[in-house]
Amino acid sequence: MPSHSSRSAPRVVKAPRPPNAWIIYRSDKAHQLPPLEPGQPRRAQAEVSKMISNMWANESEETRQEYERRAEEAKAAHALKYPGYRFKPMKKEEK
Repeated sequence: MPSHSSRSAPRVVKAPRPPNAWIIYRSDKAHQLPPLEPGQPRRAQAEVSKMISNMWANESEETRQEYERRAEEAKAAHALKYPGYRFKPMKKEEK
């Protein structure tokens, strides 16, 4: 007789939000940051975001438009993968 734990209820997968231009840019640039000195602790994500935010602020309009285009492509692909998706933010109490 199979044990009860071998049967699992299907998990509901919550669709992630599609990435916007800033998220795509940050993902690309995070790999291009200068390496840390040996023995230094890893950078905090807040520090990484701050550094990349400064880079984004100094980017040309052409570069920004390229990331906006990529975000639109990602949004279209997301719509195909998750038809009917709608962002529903939750209040703190609901989490």
